Amino acid sequence: MLTIKKHALKVGALALAMGITFAACSDDDDPATPNTRSKEFKLAKSATDATQVGSVKLTENADSSVNLSITLKASTKDTKHPFYLIGGSVASPTIDTLLKDTIPGNGAEATKVIWNKVKSVVVNGQTRKFNYDSALKISAFSKVYFKAGKDSVIAIGNILKSSAQ
Repeated sequence: MLTIKKHALKVGALALAMGITFAACSDDDDPATPNTRSKEFKLAKSATDATQVGSVKLTENADSSVNLSITLKASTKDTKHPFYLIGGSVASPTIDTLLKDTIPGNGAEATKVIWNKVKSVVVNGQTRKFNYDSALKISAFSKVYFKAGKDSVIAIGNILKSSAQ
């Protein structure tokens, strides 16, 4: 009789454990949001002064597209600060200018979105898929000037693949 009670107790415990397991594994849960990645790259005052004056941030979106933005900790009001993304690194630049644009100064911290939800790029006339991992394979650096026509660098730094060099 005691054996039957022990057996019944074990079967009851097993049934309870299986019920909890099946309830936890139901497929009516909301789908999990995929983990996204981001990486920030420091912009220094100059090639010889490592004081951080800004950053470039690469962000992955849930749909695998990417964003890239540049931020200056301080900007000059009513001044358009030219910035460039250039191939290579600060120490070994190439002649390839990947992007040329401006950051409007506002007298405080200023941010400019460079890429917004980019999923593809055109290379030699062919469209190619582009994502976070693709972006990290680009050797580049960023250079920001005070204003057009004045050769004064206010921020510079290796970004993407070049940051590891």
